[in-house]
Amino acid sequence: MTEDFVLDDKYVIPKDESVNFMAADMDWDPKVWEDPMGFQPERFLNDHDRDFDITGSREIKMMPFGAGRRICPGFGLAMLHLEYFVANLVWNFKWKAVDGDENPLQAFLSPRIR
Repeated sequence: MTEDFVLDDKYVIPKDESVNFMAADMDWDPKVWEDPMGFQPERFLNDHDRDFDITGSREIKMMPFGAGRRICPGFGLAMLHLEYFVANLVWNFKWKAVDGDENPLQAFLSPRIR
């Protein structure tokens, strides 16, 4: 802090003190997330491009790998393992659309030069 700061008219944070927070508190905040402890992976999709952000680079709401200079050094490895995990799910199981699904998945194949 560059100067003394009073938080909520109760707590004084003196000048030159460090302030830390738990990232998990942000992840579990019901003001930010509807049913924060519920398993709802679709909450991470955004509306315009259906992409997701787990790095906190667009809007910090959840930081499973941290952010900025202190981002987890294992982030790339974790993402690689997730890709292999999903690839193995696709390879080893039979998949079909849910009965009554109006938008079944479609594959678009295109040739590539190796």
